[in-house]
Amino acid sequence: MSEIKELFESLRGWLELLFPLAVFLVLFLTRYAAQFFKAGRLREIAPFLNGEVVLRPFSPPRIQGTYMGMPYQLSFVSESRNMPGRLVVKLGFPFPFAMEVQPKGKFPGIARLLRGSASHETGDEAFDSQISVRVSRARESAEVYLDNPENRRNLLSAFQDGFVSASFGGSGIVLVRQGNFLSTGLAPEQALRDLATAGRLAQRV
Repeated sequence: MSEIKELFESLRGWLELLFPLAVFLVLFLTRYAAQFFKAGRLREIAPFLNGEVVLRPFSPPRIQGTYMGMPYQLSFVSESRNMPGRLVVKLGFPFPFAMEVQPKGKFPGIARLLRGSASHETGDEAFDSQISVRVSRARESAEVYLDNPENRRNLLSAFQDGFVSASFGGSGIVLVRQGNFLSTGLAPEQALRDLATAGRLAQRV
């Protein structure tokens, strides 16, 4: 009897050890399978963007490649309970400053996160009345960038086209557009326009 009891104790120990691993494996495979099927649309448009689809179970599906000689990523984030779906466009052009830009009044949560950084006004009333700018590093370099009227026009145009935020930093520029594009799809023409928008913002630094 003691041997049977020891055997059951040993089996219970193994089950306690393996059960979390099995749950993790099921979640891993389920998420990967869901991404694989949803990413079918991405495989259709990737060749038009000189890119390839990258699937990793615990990160959003993305298309990556090069645009105008610069590395880019288009990440497709699914909606969740507290966050809408979004398309994140990243162009690997390094900026000498760190700056966050959003339309005024629409994203108070982001503004609270950036409260420690310095706000900036350009003196262009049409721009300053619509756009909130926060600079967290190399303020003078950011001012030089914003002093260029074409850069201000390109930022205004990006938000009028549907982007909800723009981030500038040492790793590049990041533009965010809201929408569950992983389910609805993204036209190749729209993806190229979004890359072109990022490219225009990176041309005059």
